[in-house]
Amino acid sequence: MGIRWSSVWTVLGASVVALAFLSAALRGRAWAWVPCVLAAGIVVREVRWSRRRRRPEAGFDEPRR
Repeated sequence: MGIRWSSVWTVLGASVVALAFLSAALRGRAWAWVPCVLAAGIVVREVRWSRRRRRPEAGFDEPRR
């Protein structure tokens, strides 16, 4: 099971977008919070998915047996 490069690029791209909109939001642009939160959610989803993919024998929150 190798690296899934599309997930790596998704995480990097969404991180850049989240940081860009976070800086805009911190400068007073209230509308920038929405895309910032969406991009951060994409990052979290991709990271959790790739971690889950590494250990297919266990369920999401189940301990290994």
